[in-house]
Amino acid sequence: MLKKMIKPFDIVIIGFLFLFSFLPMYIFSTQVYSSDGKSSVYAVIQQDAKMLRKINLSTAEDQTFTIKKGAKYNIIQIQNKQIRIKEDNSPDQIGVRMGWKNEAGEQIVCLPHRLLITLESEKPHSNDDLIIPN
Repeated sequence: MLKKMIKPFDIVIIGFLFLFSFLPMYIFSTQVYSSDGKSSVYAVIQQDAKMLRKINLSTAEDQTFTIKKGAKYNIIQIQNKQIRIKEDNSPDQIGVRMGWKNEAGEQIVCLPHRLLITLESEKPHSNDDLIIPN
């Protein structure tokens, strides 16, 4: 009975839709988010939507520093061109469990402390991208 319901062209359509469903993954995976030697990765640290620090991870020395707001604190560690929240006093510890991040496009979030660490890429400007009108 199932063979009567499925036509040969239905299999082609299902196969096409299956392959087409992987298109967004391919597009986003081929975008340049990571450091390719020509771009620098910056860690932008924000709390309450205010930028506290912008650190170039490509050139930053290994360091550990604390961000405090009242009784809330986050200990942030930079090591080997990576960044993480080493310790905080939030109840769920999600920011700590997010681990090391080192590629542009990644984020570390500590919602109870309203802390956001975003990794961004900044490519150097070249004359190849310059359009000069006649």
